[in-house]
Amino acid sequence: MALASPSNLLSLHNAGSKITSALPFRFAMRYDYNPKVTAIPDLALFDGLSPDDPGPKALPTLAECAVHLEMLEAFQALRQKVIHSKKLDQAFGMEPNRKTVYRKVWNGARRRKNRTYTIDKFVLKDADFAGKRKEKWTYFLQIAAVRFHAWIRVVNRCLKDHDANGAPVPRYLLLPPLDTLIIWHAYLLNCDDFKSYCAVQNLHHVQQIAFPWADIHNAIDRENWSYTLPSEQSAWLRENGNLDASLIDALSETTTNRKNPAWHLLKEFNSMTKTPWTEGLADPLVQTILNARSTRGANEALVNNVSRQVVFVDKMHGHRWIRSPAVHGTLRRAVDRYDKFLHLFRLYPGTFLVPTLDVDLVWHTHQCSAEDYRQFVTERVGRFINHDDKIGRGTLDFGFTSAEEWYRVTFGEQYQVCLCWSCEAILEAVDKMGDDVLAKEDSEALIRDLSVRVEREVNYYREVETARRLGKNLPVGWNHHKGT
Repeated sequence: MALASPSNLLSLHNAGSKITSALPFRFAMRYDYNPKVTAIPDLALFDGLSPDDPGPKALPTLAECAVHLEMLEAFQALRQKVIHSKKLDQAFGMEPNRKTVYRKVWNGARRRKNRTYTIDKFVLKDADFAGKRKEKWTYFLQIAAVRFHAWIRVVNRCLKDHDANGAPVPRYLLLPPLDTLIIWHAYLLNCDDFKSYCAVQNLHHVQQIAFPWADIHNAIDRENWSYTLPSEQSAWLRENGNLDASLIDALSETTTNRKNPAWHLLKEFNSMTKTPWTEGLADPLVQTILNARSTRGANEALVNNVSRQVVFVDKMHGHRWIRSPAVHGTLRRAVDRYDKFLHLFRLYPGTFLVPTLDVDLVWHTHQCSAEDYRQFVTERVGRFINHDDKIGRGTLDFGFTSAEEWYRVTFGEQYQVCLCWSCEAILEAVDKMGDDVLAKEDSEALIRDLSVRVEREVNYYREVETARRLGKNLPVGWNHHKGT
């Protein structure tokens, strides 16, 4: 395993970083371009996805972890869309506070005595407006929290009726709108809080369900991470829960009619007025917005759950494992490391342990099926392991150090590893080659050739991502490389 030694991985990592920084310029003409690019991620990654509940005996699958990465990209894309939406600026009555100033503008003559000037008008940008726009995300989540409560009660009622008298269950019952999914997902990652909520609200059937990974995968467009509900589910939500399929669209559309009471209500959303609202009360959206305003305090925990997860979502977006050429190996190793991480809880019951980023992804994936996770962990570890994302930085650092020490002692492996595309790709290549190939006399030449091939492949995948973001045609495939 010489190729996977720390020194080799470090040199490849450093070389890859330098190449990546120059990608848009040095590698722009090295590939044939065609809009019909090979699917990235490889669709084989999602083989085995099933709407059926695997039960509490199974670890998360690679496919489920991959869909989780897709879902986090959809979350990140929605947050950016909400923050930068001009229509939502208008809906919430946000506008920049521009300042007008008058300045001397000289004509630029060389001789000072010949210089003249005019007084020109300048409009200065509002330096604080970018920060104000971010407040829309909080408002959006406060409205989403109300929709979550409505959605989950409808789902629980349907499941209860099905168990009681065999009432039919809609095909996409468990597939919520994206804003509702964000609230639900973050709530599930606070296991004990979600269990208590279900108990207090008498939502026992919801507590038992398996997360709908297959349906979520089918709802996400992997090119732009947009999320679209099937038309029949959109109609069902409207009929049974008075819920729009897309909250951002519903809020944006309020601005098309100046007399729309929902728009007037949104513009006053953050005001503390106690004057009763009387307009448009028959409109479900108006009722939702009114409920969001009146339950800010009660729903603050739900909004905070999502806000705390923003850091993790941004880290996943930064790594972009879902676009990596080595995503299969990254997720396979992550599931194995998560299994070992759980074993540490059993071996060292009094120790507080904090996961690495890849292990945390699998842990989150597992928790999304609340009851399956609870049963699995209780049997595997001997007690339930709660996931609490409200713990302070100092405690987290101590727990990570403890996990790192016990992981190395127990398994003889490094705990904190580089998870960049280059390092993961080289590990994937080594796994495919095997020890017998690396033991040959000409292994050094093999290693050099493999390093070049792997880095070319990684560069191609980076080029595809760069082209996608710039709206360019995408490369055909890295094996069509023409040479330097």
